[in-house]
Amino acid sequence: MPELRALLVGIDAYPPPVPPLLGCVNDVGAMAETLAARVPEADLSLLVLTNEQATRQAVTEAIRSHLRGRGPETTALFYFSGHGSQQTAPPELWRLEPDRRNETVVLVDSRSTGGWDLADKELSGLLASVSGSVGHLLVVLDCCHSGDGTRDAPAWVRLRLAPEDGRPRPFSTFLPETSLGDEPPDRTDDGRTRSAWSPAATMTHVLIAACRASETAKELTIGGRGRGALSAALERALRDNNGQPSYRDIHRFVTAGVLARVEDQHPQLETADASDLDLAFLGGVLPARPMQLTLSRLPDGWSIDAGAVHGIPEPIGDDTTELAVYALGEDTDGAPLAEANVTAVLPDRSIVTLTPELDAGFVYRAVVKTIPLKPLDVAIVGDHDPTTALQQAASSADTTLIQLTTDPAAADLIIRARPDGFEITRPGVTRPLVPVVAGHHREERTILALERVARWLRLSSLGNPATQLSPGSIRIDVTSTAGEIGPDGRLEISYIEDHAPTFTVTLTNTTARPLWCALLDLTETYGIFTDAFPSGSTLLDGGASIDVALTGQLSDALWRAGTVLMTDHLKIITSSLEFDPRSLEQPELEVDVVETAPVVRGGQAARSTLDRLLTRVSTRNARSSEAPRAVADWRTDDLYVITRRPPTA
Repeated sequence: MPELRALLVGIDAYPPPVPPLLGCVNDVGAMAETLAARVPEADLSLLVLTNEQATRQAVTEAIRSHLRGRGPETTALFYFSGHGSQQTAPPELWRLEPDRRNETVVLVDSRSTGGWDLADKELSGLLASVSGSVGHLLVVLDCCHSGDGTRDAPAWVRLRLAPEDGRPRPFSTFLPETSLGDEPPDRTDDGRTRSAWSPAATMTHVLIAACRASETAKELTIGGRGRGALSAALERALRDNNGQPSYRDIHRFVTAGVLARVEDQHPQLETADASDLDLAFLGGVLPARPMQLTLSRLPDGWSIDAGAVHGIPEPIGDDTTELAVYALGEDTDGAPLAEANVTAVLPDRSIVTLTPELDAGFVYRAVVKTIPLKPLDVAIVGDHDPTTALQQAASSADTTLIQLTTDPAAADLIIRARPDGFEITRPGVTRPLVPVVAGHHREERTILALERVARWLRLSSLGNPATQLSPGSIRIDVTSTAGEIGPDGRLEISYIEDHAPTFTVTLTNTTARPLWCALLDLTETYGIFTDAFPSGSTLLDGGASIDVALTGQLSDALWRAGTVLMTDHLKIITSSLEFDPRSLEQPELEVDVVETAPVVRGGQAARSTLDRLLTRVSTRNARSSEAPRAVADWRTDDLYVITRRPPTA
């Protein structure tokens, strides 16, 4: 039988002089819950070390003993969330370290008297001793591994980079397993610089690192809790994939998730053998989950078999996950037997109320009708007088989209009052999201711009946590003569002189059932365009395909102003029933001409529950005049296109 042996290490409470962190214990706790929900209890051996438990001796002994397996059927996982750092290498290691520095992970007692960081050569040696006893080994490091990327960051973004340990460290203090040979080359086959943690050629493990060597790993507040950007994205990638995704798939999902929240952090996926990129994540030890959501009566009441680790969101006031209930195996195009509302979200299931009551002796099928959409928290910082005027203007804002908070660290968006106007940014992003809003009625126009950005961000992150449509239901192929898809799954295309690059997206229904598809373009300037198909969405019969010809564009005005790169987020929505996404349409944001709120279509009869949900993405204030009877199953997929327009010589 397959076995997963996992060692999860998370440290927030570092003693001085190492700065404390806020999200590492949350990271390993969330991963522990995710593994426990996906791996049968008999096949999972889980050890979690946090804060004072995570000493150098405890971690090294746990790697030696807990991760050691019983042969090819064992998969091992070492997961570290905490500080990374550097230290001067002893002369015995200079031939392996051209800069005479070791990269390290910082354990809770690393900087105490007699304590030391765990150096990269020590960790590599420990992992080499484990790899011979297991069939597969995954290492996840949510920490910095170089000082090269240190830069100023906003106060509400924390860097997982401890100060360098300046003490001279003798080689005699290194572990017996310290690796002295079989080091990987400096660069990968495609020319990228390898990290110090890269698998050696003789080892069979996969590495997921938080960032490039020239970058920093960041943590920020997500959903009111401190989290590492990498760990949060990895948790969602596993939560949203019910099957057995490959490492290449996971890397694509994680990269998109990280870059959606912070800048200058590109997660790295490295292997000794390129073919390992196509292995199933964790060697396939995570079994595919059944796709059908079920409802049953348990001693504590009615509940569905999906909870926090599956992505079911907590209720937000009266707004909660609503479900339609059908007989097991029944189609969802008719009236449901009952409706259910989630009242409490547990790790592995959710408690619901049911109307009307059903026979508790049966198990039922549940389908998500709608999910709660949390308003974005907005913090206003800066000079007092402009801030007061802006707060007054915010009193008329759409509170289903944005709400004010006094804590910048917990905010989704930050407004900074400047002498010449207002600047809108996000935690983890240093450059403004939109140009400075200045001039007449700047306060009102800032709020309107915020609402536009909120709609865009809400749609960008939209997903169905309980879909029964598999990730491959719609296959997405991209072709272009102007560029190619990179290792992170992003298409990079370039202008040739003044000619904008073109590309084609092909959507193929791989199932036997008809599916409705829409392709939305979310531009970097906060436009939302739904015109890929004349009616917003198009019907694809089983096995059918459709090509969508598109052009990557970077406007002359932005180019002349110095912008040479633009990213478009293409969101593909797939549904079991017809839907119309055109209510989401909004033009690109030009802060100098935002005078009125965009029109939100309402009043038309929603054909399915997906239509109603998409209207709520724009605002919960717009209500359909008729409740939809048909319950759609739907999913979203994401494609990112980077358009480069080189500056003139």
